[in-house]
Amino acid sequence: MNHPHLPHGPGFRLVDKISALEPGPLLRGSVWLNPDWPIFRDHFPAHPLLPAVYFAEMGAQTAGALWAAHAGFSPSTALQLVEIKKLRIRQPAFPGQNLQIIARLVAAWPELATFDLQIFRDKTLLAEGEIIMANTRPSPSE
Repeated sequence: MNHPHLPHGPGFRLVDKISALEPGPLLRGSVWLNPDWPIFRDHFPAHPLLPAVYFAEMGAQTAGALWAAHAGFSPSTALQLVEIKKLRIRQPAFPGQNLQIIARLVAAWPELATFDLQIFRDKTLLAEGEIIMANTRPSPSE
């Protein structure tokens, strides 16, 4: 299902669908790596693979949707990736594959939240890491 807390337009939405909020709290996303994405034409054209930064952004989009749903933020709340504490790419991802993204909320405050991320292809762990997101909505005094 498409989720109201995925604010990106179609040209930058890197998550196709997300699950319902799970205890933990946890959210699962999924994406099919469309071979027609422009990045695959130019990122090693003879042997295209998903750039590592896309793993980070897929995780951030899923984590942002998790935080918004858990905290009750409106879909227009500006949540932003502010730090990649660590991101380890264990295996590459290639065009035509289906990926599952798992974001787990570790800690949250009104302005910041930390998340653990895991990205899988079937049962194979491709990437894992920890990120920090910020709630960048202006305060009422601004």
